[in-house]
Amino acid sequence: MAHTERVVLIGVDGLRPDALAEVRPPQILRLMATGAYCDHTQSVTPSVSLPCWLSAVNGTPPEQHGIVANLWTPPAGREPIPSLFDLAHQAGLGTASFYNWEQLRDLARPGSLDRSFYRRIGDPEGDADLEVAAAAAESIAAHRPGLAFIYLGAVDAVGHLHGWMSEAQFAAIRKADQAIGLILAAMEAASLLAGTALFVLADHGGEDHTHGTGTPPDMTVPWVASGAGIRRGHRIAGPVSLVDTAPTVAHVLGLAAPVEWTGQVIAEALAD
Repeated sequence: MAHTERVVLIGVDGLRPDALAEVRPPQILRLMATGAYCDHTQSVTPSVSLPCWLSAVNGTPPEQHGIVANLWTPPAGREPIPSLFDLAHQAGLGTASFYNWEQLRDLARPGSLDRSFYRRIGDPEGDADLEVAAAAAESIAAHRPGLAFIYLGAVDAVGHLHGWMSEAQFAAIRKADQAIGLILAAMEAASLLAGTALFVLADHGGEDHTHGTGTPPDMTVPWVASGAGIRRGHRIAGPVSLVDTAPTVAHVLGLAAPVEWTGQVIAEALAD
């Protein structure tokens, strides 16, 4: 397996796999062609953003970590479950988070991040995703963190405003793809791609102007991995859950998963 020095985890909120088939965004398609991808990954219940992203980074479903709404209210007396940020920090890897939805500040516990960047979305059809990506690209190239999380929220925001699978949302997907391209270009210029595993995934889908209903369009999301340690040009046939993200990322970084995590390493995605 190629040595993995770092992971860049990119979240595109509200992205449906069938939207990729409609839009065919070139940067995401490039990662799919050079990596392993799953177009039937299952989200968690409730399929709303904060519980979903927490499940992705701490390898457990909402009924275990206790966050069931877009408000950080952990159940009293319940110990926090270690996240990817905790593991990477404890291993001496640099950590960073870049996002444009403020609630995601709670994904990383105090002390586990070396760098962070937040920019409110404002106009969902504006350039907030591009601004987050530009900040991430500059910081990753300069500081080379071992784990970087980049969140692009406009696809979800436009879905709520104009509807899922609308032309306006397709335009937001193209802009998110452009943002991913900025990150890839900066990493390539800094000679970082060879040792990097890149992951692109969504938290939930949606239909009409909402999500969280538990229907297949809500619960089915894309999951893409590419780069160091990842199998090339492979469509994953087996089951994949959002909670499998953290164990898989930890595995490629050579980190031991905490006993609390219930997600599984997606072995089918790995080069070995």
